[in-house]
Amino acid sequence: MLSKVHYLALFVLSVFSFSALAQDKVAFKFGKVSPEDFKQSLPSFDTGAHAIILGDVGYSRVVPNNDGGFGYEFERKIRVYIVDKNGIDAGKYLIPLYSSASNDMKEEIRRFNGVTYNLENGKVVETQLENNQVFTEKFSKNVSLKKFSLPALREGSIFELSYMLKSDYLFQFRDWAFQNEYPTLWSEYEVEIPEYFDYVYLTQGYHRYHINTTKDVSRTYRINVGRTEFIGGTRNDIVLTGLAKMKRWVMKDIPALKSESYITTLENYRSKIEFQLSSIRFPNQAPKLVMENWQKVSSDLLKSEDFGQAMERVDGSLEDLIKPHVAGINDPTEKAKRIYEYFRDNFSWNGTNGFTASGNLKNVIKTKTGTVGDINLMLIAALKSFGYTAYPIILSTRSRGYTHELYPLMDRFNYVVCAVLIGDSDYLLDASDPDLGFGYLPSKCYNGHARVLMQDPLPISLAADSLLERKVTLATLVASPQDLKGSIQSSLGYISSTSYRNLVREKGEDAVFNSIKTRFGSAYEISNTHIDSLKKKELPIKITYDFVAKNEEAEVLYIDPVLEPFSKENPFKSPNRFYPVEMPSRIDETYLLNFEIPEGYKVDEMPKSAKVGLNDGDGYFEYLVSTEPGRIQLRTRVVLAKAYFTPEEYESLREFFGYVINKQAEQIVLKKATP
Repeated sequence: MLSKVHYLALFVLSVFSFSALAQDKVAFKFGKVSPEDFKQSLPSFDTGAHAIILGDVGYSRVVPNNDGGFGYEFERKIRVYIVDKNGIDAGKYLIPLYSSASNDMKEEIRRFNGVTYNLENGKVVETQLENNQVFTEKFSKNVSLKKFSLPALREGSIFELSYMLKSDYLFQFRDWAFQNEYPTLWSEYEVEIPEYFDYVYLTQGYHRYHINTTKDVSRTYRINVGRTEFIGGTRNDIVLTGLAKMKRWVMKDIPALKSESYITTLENYRSKIEFQLSSIRFPNQAPKLVMENWQKVSSDLLKSEDFGQAMERVDGSLEDLIKPHVAGINDPTEKAKRIYEYFRDNFSWNGTNGFTASGNLKNVIKTKTGTVGDINLMLIAALKSFGYTAYPIILSTRSRGYTHELYPLMDRFNYVVCAVLIGDSDYLLDASDPDLGFGYLPSKCYNGHARVLMQDPLPISLAADSLLERKVTLATLVASPQDLKGSIQSSLGYISSTSYRNLVREKGEDAVFNSIKTRFGSAYEISNTHIDSLKKKELPIKITYDFVAKNEEAEVLYIDPVLEPFSKENPFKSPNRFYPVEMPSRIDETYLLNFEIPEGYKVDEMPKSAKVGLNDGDGYFEYLVSTEPGRIQLRTRVVLAKAYFTPEEYESLREFFGYVINKQAEQIVLKKATP
């Protein structure tokens, strides 16, 4: 028998446990909204919010389906408060549903409910989402979209949405995003997975879990295998008894996912969890590996109709097509360059990415238009037909997100380029971009892990840190009491050169100098414009022009010596940052000025020379001034020795940019000399 002291201790413990448990659940009950619920204040961690996700709760469990196997059920409940009219878009939803006629797999929504609550004259008024307000749109062969908007939304509304989805697609279990475009007070996801299925959990993001628990529970699964006749009767199902793993993740007080400068894609940093089925292990059966390795993926792709076989089918016809363009050329590098240029200059990219062929490549040859996959797979096939060793490299572009080196998650790849080996050198080629030279890839391809597809597929890293964008600007400046004139010559880096070539191809050279005029302002006139090496696509371009601006004769002249600054304003405005800074390349930018002081004036104020470093060797900035009678010479140089900076390095990078911008904005002040 327990003593009173022990009884009291247990009572206090139970009360404490109940209190702790209450704190581990969403702070309201779905389906019950009172007038008090509309007194919602903005969260301190995101005071600029236009809508607030008060609670977002999901639950997935693997269960037997109607086809003698397993599928899963996914349930979601979400409550959102609309702060102002700019938050009404939070009530727009799109739910993708997958299906496949070839194997009868599908997804469908079984239970669905949406309701908007508004406070009118102190009473809660409900507006139900009707069936005729939900639309189904065919997105692709295997994907349809459920699209709808919650009704009667306005400033101060609360809406709730709940639905249950049944799916046969166990390989890609339902993912969960804890972080969204609006701040979230509570986000919870729970899964229940039988011991027969092993999943790989892929988590990302910078926010910590408030709750992360795992427990095992006993479950019985009745699998319907159909009515099967046998001696003595019929058998309708199989019963399995075993353990299931229940995992629960909760995050709370999560700020909205907001775009930042110099970032590849926010999807790389959204706090979320993804699942990939790795293996299946039923009782008394050998384990079945589901997730393929890179050797299997590469082998399958090189045999597939829209990849390896697509290249083989056009092999001979391409050789006959290209022979006239390489006739008489014996140098292997020059011949490969001519083959590359044939595809680059004669085929147009239709704007669609992808690493497979979109159809029959012989049709692409006729139309001279295709996807990235079409054009670059033909390039690989052509190089092979002329005896070159060439391989496809699949990757994800910077806006698409990172790929996994360990797990071949193919839906993350959206691009293919060519690798050709010539002697001891290898060249990476992309013939879908008409402004690239031989041996160059667009900067969007430098997104980390990529994969060379061959018998033993090879991982490579296309890192932005491997690119150096070098720019040198030479400026002359002559000032007089009447005007300010001079000339500028800029040798650009390759990324900028490609961008300018694209601009000229689409809008003409005037577009380049119109942008320069806009940057200088209406007081300046631009003349004697010229762009060098536009068609020599392996070379960076050089832009030259003269300028003049009227001056009003005054006792004091204010001169901006840095006519082509590194940056007009600091791109890093936020005092804090959760995401890394991902620049497209390293930077080395030099500006040189030769300035003639007008007669009758003397220097009254002059910027001082300075040199500052960034972190421990990550970069530096120097500003060097020298004077001689009637002349000032200025040299500035900005060097960033890497393209990727962690959130911990953000503050110093922000201060560095601020210093550079402020220093380059300093003026030279000239004053009339006293006779």
